[in-house]
Amino acid sequence: MPLDEFDLIKKYFDVGTISNTNVVLGPGDDCAILAPLEGQEICLSTDTMNEDIHFLSSLSGSAIASRVVAANLSDLAAMGADPYACLLAVTLNEVNENWLDQFSDTIFSILKRYSCPLIGGNVSKGPKLSITMTVLGSIPSGKAIVRSGARTGDAIYVTGSLGDAKMGLEMLRSGKELDYLVSRFCYPTPRIKEGKALRELASSMIDVSDGLLADLGHLCSASNLGAELDIKSLPISSYLKEEVGEELAYRFALSDSDDYELCFTIPKMLEDEMKRRDWSSLAPFTKIGTMIPGNNIKVLSEDRSIIEIEQLGYKHF
Repeated sequence: MPLDEFDLIKKYFDVGTISNTNVVLGPGDDCAILAPLEGQEICLSTDTMNEDIHFLSSLSGSAIASRVVAANLSDLAAMGADPYACLLAVTLNEVNENWLDQFSDTIFSILKRYSCPLIGGNVSKGPKLSITMTVLGSIPSGKAIVRSGARTGDAIYVTGSLGDAKMGLEMLRSGKELDYLVSRFCYPTPRIKEGKALRELASSMIDVSDGLLADLGHLCSASNLGAELDIKSLPISSYLKEEVGEELAYRFALSDSDDYELCFTIPKMLEDEMKRRDWSSLAPFTKIGTMIPGNNIKVLSEDRSIIEIEQLGYKHF
């Protein structure tokens, strides 16, 4: 007998709770109930991933689950928030129990790692696979790192390396599946620890989900400033350089690569503090430029000439 909606929920999405004293009532009722957090503010974000737009239809349930959770938790990381709870809505075009096993196991494994309980959601049927997650995060009142806080002269930093996910997607499309760059696309790491560590230092922050130039552009717009980037300072992995060469690797790093790294600004007066702190347990931080007056992003070569970049980043429409 085929599984109905409630069978699917019970088997794959109500498989035990993640310990969290703030959850008064989890899945199974008309609403979940959360206890208020004294001295904390709540951050909320939602993101949808659709088949053939955000992921290939051939991608495993595990890889899709990883991308869904990373995309959402990365938004919390960009605020400096702790994961608090999440909701999940899944539209299935078919019931494939092997795929659902992979998807469910990975979802809960990652959520457990970040102490983020799934407190409710929905399962329905539709023409194509579509997954929406809504995340809630908590942060001490007044400590959220927003996009609009940058000031002229602030240094621009990023975590990790850039451009890997774009190449990973290209390799998947060409049939390659086992590779470091493919794993960077399929299994991104939300930089939760890094975001929290920057609460007292960063003046602004955003996650790199649509590409560095596009997302830094959003930060610049919110802060009413421009930016100047040194292309040779961009952190590029050795894997990407070996695959496409240095010049194309830098262009991948600037364009529509959803690496889910953090891009943030540090006031000049706090740069020495950045250097003094021990960041060894976190993803590496790299200074890539400076916030400047105006409303343009300038990408500079080694001789300080401006490099023209055509593709700014991913756009839905």
